[in-house]
Amino acid sequence: MPQPTKHGEYILLYWDDKTHEYIRGHVTQAEAQKVLDFECEDLKVTSIRHTYAFWGVGTDECGEPCSVFYPREEPGRGRFKVTEVSFQKSVLKACIKEYLNAAT
Repeated sequence: MPQPTKHGEYILLYWDDKTHEYIRGHVTQAEAQKVLDFECEDLKVTSIRHTYAFWGVGTDECGEPCSVFYPREEPGRGRFKVTEVSFQKSVLKACIKEYLNAAT
């Protein structure tokens, strides 16, 4: 039985000072915005770039083996399509959150 498609699936990555997100498949800017609206709430897509990636083995900050996401420019063996999404945080939502936090 074939594996169900993961096209349009948000790829959850943990890192400091994120400047972009990744979505499986080559999606449009509108599709990327829908995914970020669902997953991240306060991000507005500013641009997208279609690229490729693969999961490999690396080490974490403690020296333990872990899965590492490797983005690449060209397709290749073991690589899958991804959309790199650049974004900006929603100023309005950030201001509302700041106002609500100050009010309490």
